[in-house]
Amino acid sequence: MKSIFEFAAKHMEPSLKKTLVLKLLERNIDKTYISKCLDISPSLVTRYVKGERGLHDLSVISEVNEALEELAIKIAERKLCGLDVYKEIARLTIYVLYKKYACGIHYLATRDVNPATCNICQTLFRDIFLK
Repeated sequence: MKSIFEFAAKHMEPSLKKTLVLKLLERNIDKTYISKCLDISPSLVTRYVKGERGLHDLSVISEVNEALEELAIKIAERKLCGLDVYKEIARLTIYVLYKKYACGIHYLATRDVNPATCNICQTLFRDIFLK
């Protein structure tokens, strides 16, 4: 089985970042500032916009969408940037895994997990979210 961290880095994190980039652009935030705050290249911002990266729309999950909205607001208001944004994206990535929102995508991407019986992410990340 592929590592869940490998899966998250390839599928979940880019998809969350893509949605965040689009939310920031909707707020007329400059691509250069987005690039700086998310610590990504300007060309990666463009790839997110073109749909070349971040292939999964996690904004359909209301609580994930709300978290990304809040994050976009903080970035747009210049209250969050750089490492603080990275930590929030990492936290949200782990949350998506913990809540089993990514299981179907994981199955489709790798065919090496059974979403109905797998509890790896819930077991690994339980303590983070039950505090």
